[in-house]
Amino acid sequence: MSKIKGRPMPDIPCAHLTVTPLIVRPRDMDADRNVSNAVYFEYLHQSRLEHLARLGLWKPRGSQVFALAENTCRYLAPSFYGDVLSIWTATHAVGQSSFQLVYQIWRQSDETLIAAAHSVQVWLDGNQQSTLMPVPVQEGLTASLCTDLPKMPPRN
Repeated sequence: MSKIKGRPMPDIPCAHLTVTPLIVRPRDMDADRNVSNAVYFEYLHQSRLEHLARLGLWKPRGSQVFALAENTCRYLAPSFYGDVLSIWTATHAVGQSSFQLVYQIWRQSDETLIAAAHSVQVWLDGNQQSTLMPVPVQEGLTASLCTDLPKMPPRN
């Protein structure tokens, strides 16, 4: 849900949530002078990699390979040049060969939830086929579960 007037952004719901701060850049804007919907997926990509790196499950030059199987975003309020955003990323579910992450994008200046998103990642083998995740990866993701962050907020 978006911010209710007079109430602050909620406390971070779990210890394994990753907060990625971003400042909206001029190139992020579309013709309407707000952040382009496609750019939100770049923000999610950045926060996804930071979350997995913070958990020790991904390295920029490592051999861990996963592919994005699904990515959805619900836009709740616009964002503009210069806004400082906080992207909350959490592990939502873990399977044998895939895992789900959830995201909330908050505008810091007025503590408004401006977008919520969900993604599914699939672990790949050397032939780019879905395969079982290595046990240490699956255990690391399972240990980082944070189901207190909803998959998607309800529509108003």
